[in-house]
Amino acid sequence: MVKLNPYFKELKREYIFPIIEQKLSELKREHPNVKVLNFGIGDIALPLAPSIAKAIVKSVEEMTTERGMRGYGPHNGYAFLREAIVKNEFSHLGFTPEEVFVSDGANSDTVNILDLFSLSSVVGITDPTYPAYLDSTILSGRKKILLFPCLPENRFAPKPPKEHCDLVYLCSPNNPTGIAMTRSELQEWIDYAINERALLLLDNAYEAFISSPEVPRSVFELPGAKECAIEFRSFSKTAGFTGLRCAYTILPKSVKAQLGRKFVSLHHYWDRRQATKFNGVPYPIQRGAEAVYTKEGREETLAQVALYLAQAKRLKEGLENRGFTCYGGVDIPFIWWKTPEGQTSWEFFDTLLKKCHLISIPGRGFGMHGEGYIRLSAFTIPDKTTLALERLNKLKIL
Repeated sequence: MVKLNPYFKELKREYIFPIIEQKLSELKREHPNVKVLNFGIGDIALPLAPSIAKAIVKSVEEMTTERGMRGYGPHNGYAFLREAIVKNEFSHLGFTPEEVFVSDGANSDTVNILDLFSLSSVVGITDPTYPAYLDSTILSGRKKILLFPCLPENRFAPKPPKEHCDLVYLCSPNNPTGIAMTRSELQEWIDYAINERALLLLDNAYEAFISSPEVPRSVFELPGAKECAIEFRSFSKTAGFTGLRCAYTILPKSVKAQLGRKFVSLHHYWDRRQATKFNGVPYPIQRGAEAVYTKEGREETLAQVALYLAQAKRLKEGLENRGFTCYGGVDIPFIWWKTPEGQTSWEFFDTLLKKCHLISIPGRGFGMHGEGYIRLSAFTIPDKTTLALERLNKLKIL
């Protein structure tokens, strides 16, 4: 009899989205005409930018011709997109297109990167965290996992531990807490990684939303990062690609790991892994991603980014004016809302759903240190923000 991966039994945290769907279905049965406001899932709300759509349509039409027909593309991305990424994002940092790997999502890359490393690796993960990091580490069979609490006392940006880690997952700007790490905070982790010969896996999917001057746009702006960090980025929120799927990973050739008695570049092994297990992102999608870097594409996507950040500011200020405690919402459109005294994450979720017909995400779903918070996504439009604030202002819970 074929045997299931036994590590599925180790996934102790509940998968919250089916529970949320069930609660939403129950509400709609009781109130079939209710208009539910979804501030839970961090999906986009604005249509695809026109210049990006035009580039995709043009490339599809191109593929109807014998000369323009495309089949399987390169596993690491077409040269035109990799060159555009380096030119617009990393040329000042000395990277080459060969150090860019185009993929179908930062989620995929941040979990697939584990394929490169020994199962004996000690993995450090912040808590609360984006669930994919921890769950994928558990499913891979790795048992040595350290969790770093993200609390108001450490500004939701924990310092490096005294214990040794081989791999450390960092997400900045952070999902779910909404906090971005400063240069000095990131530099501490870089120094730790160099001292421990560890590797930082930095999820930087929300880079486009960074507005604080003390927050770096890339970890590679900091000394030593090219020796100990891999950075993951995405077009999903930057340019509305959640339904198109396109992202990229920056893996410097200077990042090394131990193989036997030697230290070898990880670049070759990630390239080999992708060539084996990934068939590349479709040509039209990559042409759409390339269009993000045109003058029109920049203007359109920056306008979308600004609108989302404006909604985050409105929501946060509205809640704070009511006396609530909130974090984030500055460098990423996520608000980490502390629940009223005496209410758990799920209890406050139920309160908001039943009394305000508003969906949030219980913080407990992101880890045990997420208990006592909920996450609001401000990837929304002004009318919905206004309606949400009107409903929240009628809420009598303080």
